[in-house]
Amino acid sequence: MASKTVCVIKIDGQDVSSDVMPYLMNLSITDKAGFSSDECSIELDDRGGVLAFPRDGAAIEIYMGDRNGVRLAFRGTVDEVKTKGDRDGGTVLTVSGKGFDTKGKAKEQRQKHWDDKTLSDVMSEAGRAAGLDSVQVSPALAGITRKYWAMQNESFIHFGERLAREVGGTFKISGGKAIIAERNGGKSASGADLPTISATRGVNLLGWDINPVLGRPRYAETKSRYYDAKAAKWVYRTEQIEDPDAKATFVDRYSAADELEASIRALSFKKESERSKGAGTISIDGNVDAQPEANVILANARPGADGTYRIDGVQHEFNRSSGWTTRLDVKQPQGEAGKDSRTSKRKVSTARPSGIQDSTNRTGEATLAVG
Repeated sequence: MASKTVCVIKIDGQDVSSDVMPYLMNLSITDKAGFSSDECSIELDDRGGVLAFPRDGAAIEIYMGDRNGVRLAFRGTVDEVKTKGDRDGGTVLTVSGKGFDTKGKAKEQRQKHWDDKTLSDVMSEAGRAAGLDSVQVSPALAGITRKYWAMQNESFIHFGERLAREVGGTFKISGGKAIIAERNGGKSASGADLPTISATRGVNLLGWDINPVLGRPRYAETKSRYYDAKAAKWVYRTEQIEDPDAKATFVDRYSAADELEASIRALSFKKESERSKGAGTISIDGNVDAQPEANVILANARPGADGTYRIDGVQHEFNRSSGWTTRLDVKQPQGEAGKDSRTSKRKVSTARPSGIQDSTNRTGEATLAVG
């Protein structure tokens, strides 16, 4: 049984939990891999208009947990405050937050280039110009060097998202800090292992809705090309994907500047194909440890669905009726996920109710192959 939820809300560093919790209708926090920012929404019963509007751009922090302790679930700024009501007396105040200041320079379009710099150097300089406190790039990606980097009429947000796609990373901004973590790596931007989440039926699993096998995103290999000036010809770099059922080849529509960039781009497309070959959602009792890029192990759901998945997004919901739940958007089935090795056959009754005839099935039985 889940412990009683503890939720702490701070505005501009001041704990306002005791003022807010009696009026709380619903709290949601969204954290998705590859999205530029975390988001939160706090819906409050505002009958009588007794609650004061928070300051526009105020710092907001939300901590979630239980009596054993709480952990930071969201850090950002107040982005919008909305009020709605009707003549029957119902009034709702909604406070929305973003992981970065949407009025700041992170959305400003700029033009700049860098010569012979690492990804870490480029992102750090671009982040400072965008007004961010810091930028952290995964150790696996930080040393990637190009002869030429270009920010082409792009905001820092779009620049970070584009570079992350090109090098096989995941970009986001949270609490004034930008990160690029290794995609499918199961690690934070600092290189530390992310905790694996358990979702076990009969323990903490509330529900699942999963397609463990998808066909369209799967490829046997990926290719990216560059022009070899000395050989005067186009050369392809190829990455093989361990998927015996896939037959097609993914070919990068754009050309890379050199061999290293072509290799990195081919690897990035490989990661995306591996990630997209399955998808779905898993709902569990509230767990603040769940993070995008971490793994979740689904157990005791059913053969074919049980196994390990990559967390692509996390949504925490806390309200009066259902308490605290955590929904995991999952991709990249691993291990036994998507596999049902059972080969036995059993008889399944298809007997019709009295008076109804079935001209195509005289025995009233059918053989069902399981697996």
